[in-house]
Amino acid sequence: MTAPPPVRSQSSYFWLCLALSATVFYGFSITYFQPMLVGAYPESSATVHLHGWTFFLYYLLLPLQACLIRARRVEWHRALGTLSLGLAAAMVGTGMVVIGTQMNLSLQPDGSPFWQGMGPAVFATLILFVIFFTRGILARRDRDRHRRFMLLASAGGMGAAGFRVMTQVLGFTVSAGVVGILVPNLFIVAAILIDRRRGRPLHPVYRTGLPLSVGLEVAAFLVTPTPIGRVLAEALGSVGRALAPLY
Repeated sequence: MTAPPPVRSQSSYFWLCLALSATVFYGFSITYFQPMLVGAYPESSATVHLHGWTFFLYYLLLPLQACLIRARRVEWHRALGTLSLGLAAAMVGTGMVVIGTQMNLSLQPDGSPFWQGMGPAVFATLILFVIFFTRGILARRDRDRHRRFMLLASAGGMGAAGFRVMTQVLGFTVSAGVVGILVPNLFIVAAILIDRRRGRPLHPVYRTGLPLSVGLEVAAFLVTPTPIGRVLAEALGSVGRALAPLY
């Protein structure tokens, strides 16, 4: 007896996840995987590599999890979902070490202009990932809410990859960073349009999640040159100093 075909909503979610992950892999292949393969990647700490590989594994897991649901392998999906909790914790922990360290360095007289202009926004993407991933786990028994929160978390967390993609068009500039962090929200817009095309109303998760994502990212850019942004930069720098032994 053959399994029934997957419903269209599950199929669309899988393809969205696959497209999102493919974008992430392309972005990181430019500045990480390709240089690593040719031995040109600069010497870095184990934490930096752990940070990169945990993100890689998460975005590898994302379409796989969607595929398992599409194939009705619910038990496998749940087992991998449990493992993803540790993966997400490692992503966030190493992310804070990297962001804090780079922000601390950016406060020096010869600090990186990129991190001076982009640090708070990069931190905002990590916050969005934490918020939506946590909400997704809490909503795991509600399939419709769970998958939408996970899509929001995944789009929110891919800003660094989005920036790397945009550098191919705009160069290594703050403009590429701004566009790269905001553009991933188009995956959520695409999900909304798919729902609307199928006659579904705007889902409450997207109704609140998309404005929160865009709002927090834009706010991070706007406050960066202000006294509030300076306080935030100092706070992140202090985190970096505290976590320096881990870098």
